[in-house]
Amino acid sequence: MLLIDPFVDATMRIEDLGTRALFLIPSVKVYNPKYSKSRQSVARVIHEFLKGTFGGYTCASGNIYGYFSSESVEYDELREFRVAFKEDGGKTKIVKLQEFLADICEDIGEECLYLECGGDVMLVYPK
Repeated sequence: MLLIDPFVDATMRIEDLGTRALFLIPSVKVYNPKYSKSRQSVARVIHEFLKGTFGGYTCASGNIYGYFSSESVEYDELREFRVAFKEDGGKTKIVKLQEFLADICEDIGEECLYLECGGDVMLVYPK
């Protein structure tokens, strides 16, 4: 539902982009092909997939880091990728993103990757 404020200029244009998805990948594994089993640039693979599937994306770097527990407490510096999309009834875009992240997870040897989609938060594991 779009709310219209009577005090806002009526000529302003706003476009709904749909749902936001955000995922995190360790920075070092995005840009160094030595971490890829396929020896390809993970950054290039991500770029091609996100441009082709969602039409664009944003990427944030900087002070993004996280701690998580597995067998011990782990620390990673992360790269954040975001996309926005409108989903059809079959919810194919989010499934494609989950499958893509499972493949990336396998390629770079991660246990799992963090994904937010709309209000949902999940971990994506390799296939």
